[in-house]
Amino acid sequence: MNYGKENAAKQSAKLAGRSKRKRHSAGLAIIRITLICIVSVIVASGVFAYLYAKNLIDQLPDVSTIDISPTGYMSKVYDSDGNEIETLASTGANRTYVTLDQIPEDLQHAFVAIEDSRFYEHNGIDPQGIIRAAVDGVLNGFHFSQGASTLTQQLLKNNYFTTWTSERTKLDSINRKIQEQYLAVQLEKIVKKSVILENYLNSINLGQNTLGVQSAAERYFNKPVSELTLSESAVIASITQNPSKYNPITHPEENAKRRKKCLNHMLDQGYITENEYETALSDDVYDRIQVLNTELSTSSTSYFVDALTDEIVEDLQDKLGYSETEAYSLLYSGGLSIYSTQDSNIQSIVEEEINNTDNYNKLEKVSFSYRLTINKADGSTKNYSDITMLSYYQAAKNNSNYNLEFDSEEAAAEAIEAYKAAVMEEGDEIAGESITYTLQPQAAMTIINHSTGEVVAMVGGRGDKTAAKTLNRATGIKRQPGSTFKVIACYAAALDAGGMTLASVENDMPTTYRNGKPVKNYNNAYLGWTNIRTAITHSINVVTIEVMADIGTSLGFQYAKDLGITTLVDGDNNQALALGGITDGVTNVDLTSAYATIANGGEYNKPIFYTTVVDHQGNIILDNRENAPKRVLKETTAWLLTSAMQDVMTAGTGKVANFEGMAVAGKSGTTTKNKDTVFAGFTPYYTGVIWGGFDDNTPQSYTTYSKVIWKAVMSRIHQGLPYKNFTQPSGIVQATVCKKSGKIAVPGVCDCDPRGSQVYTEYFEQGTEPTEYCDKHYLGNVCTQSHMFATSGCPSYSGVFIIGAGAGSQDEPYGVDPATFGQYCPFHGGEPLPNSGSFGGSAGGATETTSDGVKIQVIGGE
Repeated sequence: MNYGKENAAKQSAKLAGRSKRKRHSAGLAIIRITLICIVSVIVASGVFAYLYAKNLIDQLPDVSTIDISPTGYMSKVYDSDGNEIETLASTGANRTYVTLDQIPEDLQHAFVAIEDSRFYEHNGIDPQGIIRAAVDGVLNGFHFSQGASTLTQQLLKNNYFTTWTSERTKLDSINRKIQEQYLAVQLEKIVKKSVILENYLNSINLGQNTLGVQSAAERYFNKPVSELTLSESAVIASITQNPSKYNPITHPEENAKRRKKCLNHMLDQGYITENEYETALSDDVYDRIQVLNTELSTSSTSYFVDALTDEIVEDLQDKLGYSETEAYSLLYSGGLSIYSTQDSNIQSIVEEEINNTDNYNKLEKVSFSYRLTINKADGSTKNYSDITMLSYYQAAKNNSNYNLEFDSEEAAAEAIEAYKAAVMEEGDEIAGESITYTLQPQAAMTIINHSTGEVVAMVGGRGDKTAAKTLNRATGIKRQPGSTFKVIACYAAALDAGGMTLASVENDMPTTYRNGKPVKNYNNAYLGWTNIRTAITHSINVVTIEVMADIGTSLGFQYAKDLGITTLVDGDNNQALALGGITDGVTNVDLTSAYATIANGGEYNKPIFYTTVVDHQGNIILDNRENAPKRVLKETTAWLLTSAMQDVMTAGTGKVANFEGMAVAGKSGTTTKNKDTVFAGFTPYYTGVIWGGFDDNTPQSYTTYSKVIWKAVMSRIHQGLPYKNFTQPSGIVQATVCKKSGKIAVPGVCDCDPRGSQVYTEYFEQGTEPTEYCDKHYLGNVCTQSHMFATSGCPSYSGVFIIGAGAGSQDEPYGVDPATFGQYCPFHGGEPLPNSGSFGGSAGGATETTSDGVKIQVIGGE
């Protein structure tokens, strides 16, 4: 019978079904609970977000009370005594308001197309743009670089949320964004799109210190905004995203890329036709900008203030996280009070002496920047410049060395007229022409209070400065520093970490670099064994190169960077670095800060142009008052270098720059063919460096003017200051040594050199003074033919000789060959004459008296 089995199976199946249903019910319960939790979290988050946003919105005023018209506060610059010296971006200088009917539709559409394509459709915010920016940010690793702000939001940001530049955290930015979006929606409910666009176009930062499209049209095209073409409109609209990167004057290639993008958007959005697009794209607009830009005359600021504003913009970005556009907006319309480090008295003195033609010994030429645009008879356009003019004259005169340096502006103008006559044909018309004359040689000088790093004066060129942000040769160009770099890249490292002293010697003789290239001294004279003090004093190239070889170029390279030289590249890590032969050159301000480090006892201070920057509400937003120094040289090293450079002023290449009434140290420098002349020096109060040269590297017939100007400036700024000497630090000792070896002088030998005593007293860092005796002098009898120890049969000379005298050096006539030293002449016979046999540096030497009563030092040997 199977009834029992069937019943059991049914019961088993029934139980299994119930178990499945229980498990299924439990799963559904978990899902329901999870969904409820998720929905609860979403609802809670939504409620929280709503309440959070509502709280922010409740803080806002009624939108009808908001003034969206552009406003700007004049920023003021004060000198170190609190006197106002300049203003930045006053209303009449950087913005001219124009109504929308004065602004071409092409320009309006260009901004809309590139900045906010749905401007005429959205209600103040652009959800599609927000989603696009969010997706793009996620796809780029949560780097949200794409903006989604509408023109309405940008207008509110610039003209209402004026404190956005003070935001310190991401939350501050998010809070402001929420309020900004809410107000944008409310604003568009009561204000027409045309009013919003008009105010926006009058507010936007368009580079070159211009705010608004009218100022930009005048700055870049020298015309009112109403006369802008489609091509020109696209240029200006392309600037706003990044006014520095897309500056059509300094970065025309970058602006051109964005201009093409702008025109593409205008075409795609139906604002222009295909024909208008092609015509605009083919327009040679950038050559026209370059031509007309040189004709403009904007409000002028000093070279110092130009450098000051550069530093502030950089610090706003680096220290406070501003974008470049935000930084410029705050600087030129934020009502800042800028307390600079400028000493107006010193600034005036530097300007006067740099521009005093008497200081240049009648070395005065005129160069020029020239731009010419010609409309040809066939309808085409041709552009010419001083570059094409130079090529023309070099070919016409068959002289590749011909340059555009003239004795007067009249002579230069004659050459220009002759060039125009050569390139213009019948029916041609001049569309644009500009000439800017520049005095040559040019010069730049920086003065730093080395105890603080404060730049107290800066001049970046000769002649009238007629505009802001013109070429500043103190900060904006790199030129070769010549022999001033010997101290920075070689001797500082040698004394500080290279195991050398001011008494250490190298053999000054004709030699070569490691690559076989000859090394010569500037005067073609070679002293033989020469110590570092003498090499610094008389700027001896060979000794510098040999020292660099001994310490290793990498050490000198690192020390130059530590001393504040920012322009070095890896390829500069070679022997030529010691003589200032570097790839890009250095800036005047960098070289000044390097010498200021030595003057400051080896502590580097970053050069600064301001102490504090205060916003319109009176808050300090940038503070340089604690410019923390960084030690890069031992105090003893800095003092020893200073001591050697004092000799430069009194007995060496810097005598022309020396002046009475103050301790002075310095170093001169010139470059190949005298293309550059540099003098770097300091007192216990100030460090100053001057550079001079032709802008086009024309060789100079006279270079002493750098020393003349340095002396004129430094002597004047120290008038009335108490005399100070350089403070000698602890750890400096003195020792009497021989100049030819840098070791302890041997009485009766080193002081009996046929050219006079070579014994002198030198300073040393304690513990580095010599313990060995001179190994370069030899007292004895030498055969005049074999240069070996003499016998009684030799034609001989008795006296003091130099061991290892360099061929072609001033030691050579007094030398003995170290290879045969100690050997008697084998050619003439006879008895050996008395000789010391002294060669080596043991400190345990003793003296003996010869038959003629002369004391000699016996160190080893017989």
